[in-house]
Amino acid sequence: GKFASVRKIRHLVSGEEYAAKFIRKRRRAADTTREILHEVAVLDICSDSARVVSLHEVYETRTEVAIVLELCAGGELQRLLDEEERLSEGAARRALRHVLEGLAHLHARRIAHLDLKPQNLLLTAGGEELLICDFGISRAIQPGAHVREILGTRDYVAPEILSYEPLSVAADIWSVGVLAYVLLSGYSPFAGDTKQETYLNIAQCQLSFPKDLFRGVSQRAKLFIRETLLIDPKARLTVEECLEHPWLKDEADMPRAIVGVGFDAHEVGSDDDSDSDDSSGLGGLNGVSGVNGVNGHNGHNGVNGCNGTNGTHDDDEADEEERDKPLKHAHARDVSPPFPDAPSTPKVSRKSHPHPPSVLALCKKFQPDYEKPAKLSHAHHGDCGCALECESGAGACLRIRSTRAPPDRAVLC
Repeated sequence: GKFASVRKIRHLVSGEEYAAKFIRKRRRAADTTREILHEVAVLDICSDSARVVSLHEVYETRTEVAIVLELCAGGELQRLLDEEERLSEGAARRALRHVLEGLAHLHARRIAHLDLKPQNLLLTAGGEELLICDFGISRAIQPGAHVREILGTRDYVAPEILSYEPLSVAADIWSVGVLAYVLLSGYSPFAGDTKQETYLNIAQCQLSFPKDLFRGVSQRAKLFIRETLLIDPKARLTVEECLEHPWLKDEADMPRAIVGVGFDAHEVGSDDDSDSDDSSGLGGLNGVSGVNGVNGHNGHNGVNGCNGTNGTHDDDEADEEERDKPLKHAHARDVSPPFPDAPSTPKVSRKSHPHPPSVLALCKKFQPDYEKPAKLSHAHHGDCGCALECESGAGACLRIRSTRAPPDRAVLC
């Protein structure tokens, strides 16, 4: 990302390899030590979960903190999608099971990840296991607390977050539904030409299942997606209900490894929206690949929509040009993505609604009133006994001291 990098390192004594995440302590002239300690604390809480990347050690330098994690040699799930376009239905079930098992561990401790996406899911060397990583914007939601923050990644963010409603673990279930759609089709369900259109599609749940993208996908899979992509957070499946869903419990065609499958030539049809065999809500908006949202600091204070029109296609010439366009290759990266770490998931093309609703712009910046950063406790030097040496030359072993937050805010562990 913009403020962190991950490198492979090797233990000098055992020779074992790890992944080290180097995070800058200052971002935009602000001290982010507290946020870094929060991520470390969540990783420590999840140390007994097999579906969360394991924390090994933490080191600190004057400018960086290095979080040493287990090495997932298979890389990001996003890389598999970039190479193979989508997963088979059996592989998607396996991947989602692993994600939900990790979420069950988090939700049992009232921790919401809030940034589930293929870039934050790691594969083991053989692709048999999938692990959750990157807890930088996760939040521990206290019972009865009404925590409101605008954070997450644009294509995967839940509508209640855009509406500035209280956060809950149900936001992760929405992201699971989007993830299921992406894994099965290779396309994002809500991406729009602009971020405002994307937010509007999410707020109104502009969901469809084009035949050329979902050919061969079972109705149970589509039902699972519909039951997770509900605007009302309380109406969505819980993580336990997801794991008990008939589609995920189906063992048929379940591969031992999570592998991708491309689109056959005969399966890729026209980009015309008439191929859609199932939809919910109003006619959607034309879309392109989504981009990352903000991670907890600058967001979009808001309401359920955005300014702008849907861009109708009444003109015959425009219709002809649209039909002549080839279908955008799944996960082809944009030449100039709006953000450096923009997801590469392409759009699901939709015809514009003839009478687009009038909505407000999600443009006002929101800066959460964070508490003062917690001070680091005394760090060991020399006698800490750490045998790990990383590329940054860090040598101080970091201890974590927990801080208390007022009951009306999210807990940064």
